[in-house]
Amino acid sequence: MPELVTLLDSVECWAIIALMASQVPPQVSEPIAAAARDAGVEVYHAELGGRTLRVQVESAAGASVRACSDFARALATKLDAAGFLHGQYELEVSTPGVERSLYQPEDYVKALNRQVRVLARDGLHEGRLAAAGPAGITIRTEVGPAPATFECAYAEIREARIRMSDSELFARAVPGPRGHAERNQ
Repeated sequence: MPELVTLLDSVECWAIIALMASQVPPQVSEPIAAAARDAGVEVYHAELGGRTLRVQVESAAGASVRACSDFARALATKLDAAGFLHGQYELEVSTPGVERSLYQPEDYVKALNRQVRVLARDGLHEGRLAAAGPAGITIRTEVGPAPATFECAYAEIREARIRMSDSELFARAVPGPRGHAERNQ
């Protein structure tokens, strides 16, 4: 078991686990992990739909347009060298954004105490993410005279994303040198 713990501690392994959870085939996940390592970014989510490969990347300092571009070039080179779809694919690279979708249990853990919008099999639920465990989540709503909670298993979630109020969005931005908003780190 010590080998497993050492392996799981590596960033490279976490990137591969995230890619496997995204259900990207190994012939694609391996080049994605290598390109992410080369570009100094982390893979947040990847999906393959038809001939379109969508990859979302981030970094601790915030993934810049240049980081996305460097990653896209590195990945395209690796995919072309591997003969992926005979070079007939469309590659879309972006950051997950501030109102990012939540895919894996660890995404929900990182979003604890944030406002979320969850489309579950039984309908739409919005509120503060109060808990995220191995089997599901709990959302706390402040609607009406008394707070309510909604519990949902991950298997019941069709789509989920972080929601930001206007005040939260404005708090994240500070005026730049020309009056344009820049991301507040």
